[in-house]
Amino acid sequence: MNGKCQEMSKKLIEIKSLALGFNNDGREKVIFENINASASAGELIALIGSNGRGKSTLLKSIAGLIPIFRRQELHSSDSNSRSSAGSNGRILYNGRMIEEFSHKELSQMISFVASHTERANHLSVKDMLSINCYYKTNWLGTITESDKERISQALEMVGLEGFEERNSFGLSDGEYQRATIAAAIVQDSSIIILDEPTAFLDIANRFIITRLLREIAHKTGKLIIFSTHDLQLAIEMCDRIWLMASDGFYNDTPASLMESGAFEKLFTNSSMRFNKETRSFEML
Repeated sequence: MNGKCQEMSKKLIEIKSLALGFNNDGREKVIFENINASASAGELIALIGSNGRGKSTLLKSIAGLIPIFRRQELHSSDSNSRSSAGSNGRILYNGRMIEEFSHKELSQMISFVASHTERANHLSVKDMLSINCYYKTNWLGTITESDKERISQALEMVGLEGFEERNSFGLSDGEYQRATIAAAIVQDSSIIILDEPTAFLDIANRFIITRLLREIAHKTGKLIIFSTHDLQLAIEMCDRIWLMASDGFYNDTPASLMESGAFEKLFTNSSMRFNKETRSFEML
């Protein structure tokens, strides 16, 4: 096995029997359950699911931004024990449970790009990216020459060379989304998670951003997971797809999911059919 194959086969994330939900005034609401998946270095993975299935909740759970949902009926008097955590589902990084990592350790491993971020007026692109360097700086928060070089390299990687002094507020939607991806690259983590990075973009920019994510994953060996509603692009660009379907969770290659008919289970509406030729849904 060559170096590239070894890198691609290295499992960074494992998800075992995970449920998604919330507790509100003592009442439990389960959104999705029995999620089992894995993700390796150098992969581009799309998370697909209809609205309300819990895509954002899953991504935030993986990023450590919200705690893992604990089923009430599975709680015991020793709910903090490892056995209790295991019975409720687990998220592991390189074989270690997510609860074992500090917030700083998680920030060193994972970059998270939210679905919508408010633009700060008068903030330059360089300043926007510099924020993601601070967790590595000394107590004075000094940006080093190495940090500046990393910022320039990240901007070059996303096609924004020379944009350092541009006002981020004046960027187009496509440029701003590329800048947020550059900020995630600057964080120098092995995993990048993006919540619907193409949601507000036109067709051309959706293609550009998705292709860019694939290039970054394959060239740098970073694991990139992103949610999207653009099934056609996900099939064309991604190594694997995590599918939150009406009958369960699927984790497979686009070709295998098409062959198995899994995409037809994306919606409960029986009048919808997935067309393998056009790679899209159509009404019966």
